[in-house]
Amino acid sequence: MKLKKAPLVFSFALSTLLVTGTTGFASGGSSMMNASDTGMMNMMESEGMAGMMKAMHSPEGQEMMKACGDFMASVDEEQEVK
Repeated sequence: MKLKKAPLVFSFALSTLLVTGTTGFASGGSSMMNASDTGMMNMMESEGMAGMMKAMHSPEGQEMMKACGDFMASVDEEQEVK
């Protein structure tokens, strides 16, 4: 009789761990996303970010943005070749 109970107990324990782990992982992902979103909002609302955004509208900032765009396009083209 002991031999028949052991596999039942082990399968029950395994299924409990799988359900608990999956549920914990699923709920943890959404709370991590909320924390990340809050951090991103705090960063975007800081004074330093406002100054940087203002600087981007200057002629030098526009030149920098064009250079960044050209660089990113060249990286994309390089990845397509490989």
